[in-house]
Amino acid sequence: MKRWILAPEYIWDGISEKPEKGVCFLVEDGKISGKGSLKQCRDSAPDAEIICGEYLILPGFTDAHDHGRGISPTGFGVEDAPLEMWLQDLWKIPPISHYTACYYDGIRLASSGVTTVLHSHNPNSFDNMEDEVIAAARGYLDAGVRCILCPLYLDQNKGIYLEREKFIRSLPEDTGRMFRAGIHDKLYEIEEYFALIDRLRERLKKEISDGMVEIQLHPNGGQWCSDEALLKMKEYALSHEMKIHMHLLETKYQAIYAQKQWGCTFIQHYKNIGFLGPWLSCAHMVWINGEDMDLLKEYGVVPVNNPSSNIRLRSGMFPLRELVKRNIPVGLGLDGCAFDDDQDYLREIRTAFYNMETAGAGSIIPNIIPIKMATVWGSRIADGRLSPGILSPGTDADFVCISLKELYRPYADESAGIVDLLLHRGRRETVQAVFVKGIKIYDKDRDVEKVQKAEKKIAEEISDLRKKNPCQNLAWKKDLISRVERFYKGWEKEYEDYCNCTNCVKKKILV
Repeated sequence: MKRWILAPEYIWDGISEKPEKGVCFLVEDGKISGKGSLKQCRDSAPDAEIICGEYLILPGFTDAHDHGRGISPTGFGVEDAPLEMWLQDLWKIPPISHYTACYYDGIRLASSGVTTVLHSHNPNSFDNMEDEVIAAARGYLDAGVRCILCPLYLDQNKGIYLEREKFIRSLPEDTGRMFRAGIHDKLYEIEEYFALIDRLRERLKKEISDGMVEIQLHPNGGQWCSDEALLKMKEYALSHEMKIHMHLLETKYQAIYAQKQWGCTFIQHYKNIGFLGPWLSCAHMVWINGEDMDLLKEYGVVPVNNPSSNIRLRSGMFPLRELVKRNIPVGLGLDGCAFDDDQDYLREIRTAFYNMETAGAGSIIPNIIPIKMATVWGSRIADGRLSPGILSPGTDADFVCISLKELYRPYADESAGIVDLLLHRGRRETVQAVFVKGIKIYDKDRDVEKVQKAEKKIAEEISDLRKKNPCQNLAWKKDLISRVERFYKGWEKEYEDYCNCTNCVKKKILV
């Protein structure tokens, strides 16, 4: 039995309100087995190796919504734009192998403290999605990171929400023909999707049993998935003790879709049909009102904030302060759209803290909140079955070591709060080491070459793909994007109160 004692300068266990000094943890066979002073831990395990240093130790971070692209769409000429226009341009992304992309992403995530990632799978080929998801899992696992795998399902509204035929009739003949040819709403029936999930669970049985992998059902988004399919997913999830994860209410046009379709919000509609429950987590969740938030709390739904993505794609501001005020746990995800395209999770924590939906007095939230989003709250998307989000006797030893030397560089007073320093100065360079189940998956000093090799491999693979199939400029696509923009501006004229993203205006219709 391997035993060692964690004895850093500071530890935050995910439970206490702030980091503690003079507290140590005993680790045995990958689990936290005790907590106390250094003397108490030594007395209970005199043969244990002591790991000490000028560190702040935190529970491992959970990236609660991502896509495992490896390279951001920006690298392929996809300009940031509102989601409905941006999606029309993703055809430019080459079919990078999912192992390569997820291995590279996994290493970058680990190097910024992430020990679990939720992977929303964008297939290169729906016909080959099973093998692609397995390859994605292998990539993350070889990087040392736990993964929640979410193979997508959709069965409606591909390309345009709700009024698609009207939109197609407005297009020039050639553009309309090309656009229609790319629409594939339902590539397989919901029963075929469940059969896919069954096969994946069987092929990854050991990894699931070991607590390194979880599979969740993944309706791609509210507007892209029928109520009938959602309710069948709920039934399947409950009978198999699984969870459901989806994109929801990312943009104002998705909020307008719900008003057009049902005359109420998505959340209110999902309550009416019986879809809400603790089995559900939802990414983005920008366009929700106070009544929606109360329903999220009542039914135990976990919202996930994606602040960099919400800013880059002009989606709006996540109502973090209002959710915190209601004591609703919130997760945090990079969405593959972090600032600087670097998958730096610590910077995402900072972005979440500062991107408030309100201004002035009363707009500040406690500084421990975004740290909770990254750890104990974020772990709830898998009910803590993977990285537990806390450091407590009986939990797996998933944790990140933050270098105090880097946090204090070039200078900080002794009175400077350690959490404030982490929020203001935390970045990939401050991460010294990361552990999963007590095994070191990243070491800043040791793994430089590993990161460089992974970067070289993905760059070479993409270069080979581009040589075989150069990216072309398709004039009809550019024309299509401008017409999609005009189409949704028409929706704005119908629902003028949705046109301005400031909360005071938005709430006129939403509350």
